[in-house]
Amino acid sequence: MHLHLPTLDIVNVFSTLVAAGVSLLAWYLYRDAVALRSWAAALVLGSVGALLFSLRSPSTSAVVFVMADALCVASFATMWVSMRRFNGDRSTPLRMTIVASAITCVFVFLVTLSWQMGAALRAQSLLFSLFVGGLALATAWDTWRGGRQDGLQSRRIAALALAGIAAARLIRVGLLAFDWFDIMGPVTADVTWGYGMYFSIVCVLVVTFGLVLMAYEQQYIRQTDPYGA
Repeated sequence: MHLHLPTLDIVNVFSTLVAAGVSLLAWYLYRDAVALRSWAAALVLGSVGALLFSLRSPSTSAVVFVMADALCVASFATMWVSMRRFNGDRSTPLRMTIVASAITCVFVFLVTLSWQMGAALRAQSLLFSLFVGGLALATAWDTWRGGRQDGLQSRRIAALALAGIAAARLIRVGLLAFDWFDIMGPVTADVTWGYGMYFSIVCVLVVTFGLVLMAYEQQYIRQTDPYGA
């Protein structure tokens, strides 16, 4: 059975919007977990990027592809700074926005440079997968590292799901390389990536579920042990 990539794009849009809604609802219930609000913003950015990508066609301008990828990179960059905020980083929303924007600008610069040098669309996809995979891995590490400080057991769920997204993007890089060197045909690469994309969508939902559990567990610990004894 082959997974239809355009259909998966639409599923990605709706799933990230649902996850954003869940994050906002959880933030309404657990106001101390301010990272949930920025996490919801990250998911909205990702859903807009996925929507732009789902509208692609043979006549679509490369600028639209860059915009879609940039929004998705901004989404994962915001997820990373959100997790650092959850870990106790006192960065202001403005500083978090500056950091996420700087990462996104670096991505856009590299993609534009490769575009001007005549690189194929696969080069843009390769850069995109490297940035998203790297940011997902960094977020997974910060999620896991934070568990050493607060001992939240639910961190494992989010960390493993984030590592799964990073692994899926690493597989995408391998598929693009195989296609580039004519080891694997583009059709086979797209069919294989369909399963990787589906796995990534599930992982985003699992990460959001894990983050909500983290907020609940954190509040429960504060209520039962307010002095941290």
